[in-house]
Formats: sequence, C-alpha cells, structure tokens
Amino acid sequence: MKITILGSGTITPSKNRNPSGLAVQTSEAWLLLDMGPGILRRLAEADIDVRWIDLVLITHFHPDHISDLVPFLFASNYSYHEQRTEPFHVVGPRGLEQFYQGMIHLYGHWIVPSGNRLVLRELDASREDSFVLGSLTVRSTPSAHSFPSLSYRLEADGSVLTVSGDTDYSEDLIQLAQGSDVLICETSFPDDMKVSGHLVPKEAADIAARACAKKLILTHFYPPCEDQDIIAQAAGIFSGEVSKAEDLTIIDV
Repeated sequence: MKITILGSGTITPSKNRNPSGLAVQTSEAWLLLDMGPGILRRLAEADIDVRWIDLVLITHFHPDHISDLVPFLFASNYSYHEQRTEPFHVVGPRGLEQFYQGMIHLYGHWIVPSGNRLVLRELDASREDSFVLGSLTVRSTPSAHSFPSLSYRLEADGSVLTVSGDTDYSEDLIQLAQGSDVLICETSFPDDMKVSGHLVPKEAADIAARACAKKLILTHFYPPCEDQDIIAQAAGIFSGEVSKAEDLTIIDV
C-alpha cells in the first residue's frame, strides 16, 4: 500500500498546504480519500492520472473535503487519450445520493459520467458499516464531527490504514484503528487551542496509543499548528513513530 498526501491543510488558504485529500495505491486499485479544492491539481503534481481512480471515499460534505468532486466528475467525460470505460465508485455517508442529485441540479448533465460508469454507495453514519471491493476491505465508523461524518479503515495487501477524517476524541475511532500500521489523524490545532469537533496533538496521540497503531501521521492543520512543535506534543503521549503530513509526501506501508 502506497499513500500520497495530497492535502494536509484546511479551508484556510495556504501556499504550502492544500485542503484535505490523499491517494492510496494498493496492488489492485487506486483510491482517493476526500477531495478538497485543489486536489485534482495535486494529483497532476503527483503524476497520478484521474482515469486511474477506482474508488473515492468521502468523509463528510464540508467544502474543504468534497469541492473537487464536481470537476473530477466533469473531467471523467473528457480525455485527449483513451477514456476510462471501467466503473468507478464514489462512497460516502448516507446523504451522498441527495448531494449528487443537488450537484446535477446545479451543473446539469456535464457532471454525469457517460456509460453508467459511476457507482454510488452510501454508508450508515450512525453505526459501523463496511464493504469489499476486490481484495480491499473498507470499514467505517461515525466520527465525532458534524453529522453525517465518517472515519475509514482500509485493509489491503496485508496492511491496515485508518483515516480519521474530521473528528473530536472518539472511542469509535479507537476501536476502528486497532492494530493499524498507519493512523492518519486530524490535528487541527495545538494542545493549547482545543476546539470542539476537532483534535489536538495529545488527543490524536492518545487515540493512536490506545489503538496500538504503529505509526501516527498528523494532518489537517490550521495556521497555529505551524507555530508550535505539534510532533513533540504528540510524542509525549504516543511512543510509536509520529510525523507531520506534508503535501506530496509518499508513505509506503
């Protein structure tokens, strides 16, 4: 499993950090987790072709996590090379179908992939849910953020990746992340700036420790996180490897 950080920031504009998004390559598939504004540009910078994407996982419907879904769907119908003919999946919390129909109402047929290639799937945001796509198993659990919001666990090629999405401290996330090789966890603010609905480093570290994760990658940074040593704040709680996500970084699991 190979992870490419596409966006480690938030909706606050930053010249170095795109809003939320990451790509995951397994032996059989390419995935995107969230598509904040600018993620398509980041894909191009990472030399990842949008036609390769087999599955898009959406954590929730805030603009910094889903805005590039519209141009992604638009681009699926246009190519100067051979167009993708295989189906691709877009998965998110219950309400995704309504969200998609709302986008069609705004943008028209231009964003409807031709040839019935789009497969939409809704997951229950009130309890654990799961599905299997080839050799990939995806599990989800509600996150402690605006409803509906999800955290995801990906199991493929003998590796486990858990992605928190936006969340406050969550027992559900601890259970979901048990034994993860990598936990990518939102850390919106430093320890001394706790905000409801988001995590600070010591909380993300405690989640990683209680989940017995091997590696913790902090992400989703508002500007105050650039002014403090948030890795040190997390390392005081979690004894495993801690790192700070940077856009276009590649992590092998």
